[in-house]
Amino acid sequence: MMDNQPDRIAALEATVQELDTLVNPALRLLAVEKPVSTLLERVGATAAEDLAVQALLDDLTPRAEQGAMYAPSFGGFVNKLTQPFPAARDNRLFVDLLIDALKIDRPADRRLRDDASDRGWPHWT
Repeated sequence: MMDNQPDRIAALEATVQELDTLVNPALRLLAVEKPVSTLLERVGATAAEDLAVQALLDDLTPRAEQGAMYAPSFGGFVNKLTQPFPAARDNRLFVDLLIDALKIDRPADRRLRDDASDRGWPHWT
């Protein structure tokens, strides 16, 4: 049902632009709320556990930037996450939400987010 393909493409491009205009400010507002810390707080993390998870993310980001054998694996990420925050053990929903929160929090972690996305995280076995 392609009546007029150029018109349909133009309409789709206009819709994408409109969505982009709406979504980008919303993401910036969400980032102000520090989604990772907020998520940790909601699942009962102490301030010390929050700092430890933030430090873990600080450690993983340069490793993701190095790539190859230095890039963190999903299993390694989950294992290291449960050391400072034992409540994450066997909590797939939390890990999924944490990875989602990284998408809008911590701009410096863009490479970690991209690497995790490229590797298909979460990848539960």
